[in-house]
Amino acid sequence: MNIHGVILAGGMGTRFWPVSRASQPKQFLDILGVGRSLLQATYARLRQRLSPNHIWVVGAQMHEALLRAQLPELPADHLLLEPLQRNTAASILWAASHLYHHDPEAILWIVPADHYIPDEAQLLALMDRLFSQCNLQRGIYTIGIRPTSPHTGYGYIQYIPSPESSSFCYKVKTFTEKPSLELAELFLQSGDFLWNSGMFIAQAATLLRAYEKHAPELYELLGEAGKMGGEQLRERFQQCPAISFDYAIMEKYEEVHVVEGQFRWWDLGSWEALYQVLSHDEAGNVLNGQIFAENVRDCFIFSASGKRLLYAVGLQGYLVVDTADALLILPRSQEQHIRGIVGRLQAEGKADYL
Repeated sequence: MNIHGVILAGGMGTRFWPVSRASQPKQFLDILGVGRSLLQATYARLRQRLSPNHIWVVGAQMHEALLRAQLPELPADHLLLEPLQRNTAASILWAASHLYHHDPEAILWIVPADHYIPDEAQLLALMDRLFSQCNLQRGIYTIGIRPTSPHTGYGYIQYIPSPESSSFCYKVKTFTEKPSLELAELFLQSGDFLWNSGMFIAQAATLLRAYEKHAPELYELLGEAGKMGGEQLRERFQQCPAISFDYAIMEKYEEVHVVEGQFRWWDLGSWEALYQVLSHDEAGNVLNGQIFAENVRDCFIFSASGKRLLYAVGLQGYLVVDTADALLILPRSQEQHIRGIVGRLQAEGKADYL
């Protein structure tokens, strides 16, 4: 099989402000403190199964230098640089079109650049089984994760259990993107829902057919993007609606299947997600940098430089992020306000802080 890894690396990491900036979003940062960025960790994961000639990265044109610096092994023409951000529906369609014209038999293994998967061996073993046992002629496959909480930031997949005990590729019954808390709680209780991990597997030809049927406006713009370049590509991206692949295709396509991944997985989309991953002290705190804390509980205090001394007294349930030019302090329960903060800075012309 002609399997091609496609890394989606075009996000701006808004919810990781003030550490994540437009010039260097979170996927380019070593936010886990492991000596490599999230993007580099994702690339290394794919490299355990694929050669550089079978890995592609979709990223923003403005980050070309960063992409090349962090992935020097990747062939230069394997960077698919988006002239404008239009969310994952446009990104995946462009990759599918490009790969189809490059290799009509291509199978795309699509992964976001900002996931943390400590159990890599289990993921790779699952992918080996999927590629060898699942029918990839018509279906779009995703990896599902058993929910541990009624998380409202993930998509939920309801699957139909197979009557064959040997089968592990389940037909999807419903696909719900980012439900309300009440609905997420019902999903959790039902037992037949999985989180959508954001990893997708399908033939390029299958993806193009799915877009042509279910997202014809996008297909008309980018269905032949693999043959485009320069100003024509920019003009087409300008006209694209900014919608996710989940909304555009996964909720509508008839042949969607899910495979359950029984490994630890986190979508590092926010400070709260990172807080859940990192080690806590006995008071439930994550303290990164030179931090002195008295009577502090359940807080995440992050010093970007690690050099400036931070002293906290009497805080409970707070997020504190300190950088060279910005300081963020807010309750962890109100982390959703970070998007609004970024929006306000944009509206008030504070681009230097973005």
